[in-house]
Amino acid sequence: MPTNKPKKTTIPAENSNNFYKAGWKPTVEFSEETGRGEITHVGTDPNYRNNYDSILKEWGFDPKIYEIDGVLKVSSWNAQLKGGIVETFYAFKGTIRRKSLSHDKYYKELFKQAAKKPPIPKHNLFKGDTAYCFFLSDWQLGKSDFGVENTVNRFDIALQDGLQLLKNYRKMGYQIDEIYLIGMGDLTENCSQSFYASMPNNIELNLLEQYSLARALMFKAVEHFLPHADKIVLTGVPGNHGEMTRAGKGQVLSDRLDNSDTMHIEIMQEIFNANPERYKKVKVIVPDNYHLVMDIKGKTCAFTHGHMTGFSGGNPEAKIESWWKGQMYGFLPPGEAEILVTAHYHHFRAKTQGNRHWFQCPSLDKSLDFTARTGLWSHPAVLTLLINDRGPSFPVLV
Repeated sequence: MPTNKPKKTTIPAENSNNFYKAGWKPTVEFSEETGRGEITHVGTDPNYRNNYDSILKEWGFDPKIYEIDGVLKVSSWNAQLKGGIVETFYAFKGTIRRKSLSHDKYYKELFKQAAKKPPIPKHNLFKGDTAYCFFLSDWQLGKSDFGVENTVNRFDIALQDGLQLLKNYRKMGYQIDEIYLIGMGDLTENCSQSFYASMPNNIELNLLEQYSLARALMFKAVEHFLPHADKIVLTGVPGNHGEMTRAGKGQVLSDRLDNSDTMHIEIMQEIFNANPERYKKVKVIVPDNYHLVMDIKGKTCAFTHGHMTGFSGGNPEAKIESWWKGQMYGFLPPGEAEILVTAHYHHFRAKTQGNRHWFQCPSLDKSLDFTARTGLWSHPAVLTLLINDRGPSFPVLV
């Protein structure tokens, strides 16, 4: 466990406050709960980048457990010490993190549970040409507006209704052989006031509990649908509430891809790898970008949370349309999509323009603050969708 003792430098103690450049006093802030922190380091070694392990040790961090994950700002300056000696100081600000953020006690319990599951009984293959999509969107677990217990119970209802819907489609003649479980971001709420001032007073779970619950619900969804298709795809996109190193509203210390929403997907991949016999038909796709583009049954589909579309004015529809047109104008992958799915704005929406289709997922949460300010509210729900070579059909909320 780190001691967080001040870093020793060659600056004489009696002169130390006089020779730190403004804003560059050595300091470390670290949260045991999140396994992350910030470091401002000052020293005289110009090759400090090659000595991160030594720097970690001097601050009381074991390099086997912790790492400096990226340098965000650097600086150097000359200072005259006592006796007229001129010394050059080198400084950086960066992020310290625990190397295995996922390996907490909750992870270990889920890992053991997955490893002990028996193989799925053999059955006749589900021959088909249609994919069934079940979207995991805006759970914001930990938030008290709808309440954690209500959110979990509502997700259970969605799972049951979603499976019954799948069976009904098959009775109607749809040949469904693939199921896509797609995380649309904001699966957890976070704990700081980076998003709105009252946020710390509106949380029922700490971060570790939020993360644990998100993984457990993902696991439950995979297990729920596992016997009912020959291919299960688990994937998703990062949302704004998943940003790991947010300093304030709109301020991100590293980048938006340093995100718990995608971290959960990566962790689930590790958990499923523990039992390849049972989960051999589960494919986990870990995104490496803000947006995800996939081919589903011959149709190019794009997925994005929606927080990266808010740079243009207007209502949510106008913002999404402007963003999508920009992707087309820039010859970027989402601009090639025939089907776009977004989240973030919490209300279900759908729009078709020729052969292009846009669907916005509802949230599984409520926002009392938003309702008080606008009068708008929506029922917590989960979006489901069928996709085949004819395009999307039956956007149904469960």
